[in-house]
Amino acid sequence: MHRILLIALASFATLAQAQAAAPAAATLVEAASTAAVVEVAAAPAAIRPDDVVLGKADAKITVFEYASLTCPHCADFETKTFPKVQKDWIDTGKVRWVFRDFPFDPVALKAHVIAHCGGPDKFYGLLEVFYAQQRNWYRTDADAAVVELTKLTKFAGISEAQVQACLADTKLSTLVVTNRKSGDDAGVDSTPTFFINGSMSTGFKEYDEFQKLLADAS
Repeated sequence: MHRILLIALASFATLAQAQAAAPAAATLVEAASTAAVVEVAAAPAAIRPDDVVLGKADAKITVFEYASLTCPHCADFETKTFPKVQKDWIDTGKVRWVFRDFPFDPVALKAHVIAHCGGPDKFYGLLEVFYAQQRNWYRTDADAAVVELTKLTKFAGISEAQVQACLADTKLSTLVVTNRKSGDDAGVDSTPTFFINGSMSTGFKEYDEFQKLLADAS
């Protein structure tokens, strides 16, 4: 079932030695609650053509966000902090934002592929909905989670048939795996992780704390 996705998952699993035993998603993301800011030499390279970018190209601050759709701390950031960041920093031209997939498990892998199913124009909207409804759609079984996610994609005009086609699309699964690998190469081992003009910050942050990081990078 979904052989292409399973092959992609096998490839991405070799990149994540810490998850070799494939523990439950909730256990995998628990470490993300500890926040820290450090400089890393292997910060993400320049924005790629396949990145989905928010904000103006000439913004002085570029943020790469690595997150998993099954991560509760990521959901907290996306629902509580990101809307204010978008309003005050992205929409005003101060920040250019790049979300990169960092799935920890088969459920997250399929969820990230589905998030890309509507193309760049619907990507961030689907992320918003998936994070807001995380507790409602999440299932430990990946196929069961897909059923629940498909109920949400219909509101974005994406049918069940389209979802299944996306799950069979090697380009989308490769994109997700590529994003995951870029995070591994940059030293990401928990989510959410942010690179703010090359400086790494990990863990959920309230808006006041996060905007200080942005201000320091200005």
